[in-house]
Amino acid sequence: MHLAFPRIGVDAPIVSVGILGDGTLDVPEDPQVLGWWADGAAPEASVGSVVIDGHIDSATRGVGVFAKLRVLEVGDLVEVTSAGGKVKAYRVTGRREYPKQALPAEEVFSQTVGERLVLVTCGGRFDRKARHYDDNIVVYASPA
Repeated sequence: MHLAFPRIGVDAPIVSVGILGDGTLDVPEDPQVLGWWADGAAPEASVGSVVIDGHIDSATRGVGVFAKLRVLEVGDLVEVTSAGGKVKAYRVTGRREYPKQALPAEEVFSQTVGERLVLVTCGGRFDRKARHYDDNIVVYASPA
């Protein structure tokens, strides 16, 4: 699988990820690789959230693919290519920033909504002592 933002020239591989023991969504270690929540909707699904996450950056590997989420605008095209080569196009409908403790998980991960793409990464202030960002950036997109 691959995800592309054609307007800004981003194309990145996607691997399957799951939920960790602490209840958080796993994220691929490599900041140039994205993670698709395998228990959620697949890009071919007609309902539910296709959730893809990724790093904004890494202390050891530099800038991540999802550092570019900040420049996506409403109406931008996002393309997800399945393992079988089928391309599903989405248009960005909104971008939100939530404190991590207030991330509306039921909304973000909902499988009872109409077909949509949800992209998730870190954002806000970086807490050097805790070594994590305070917020999550979430981009929502609907089928094009």
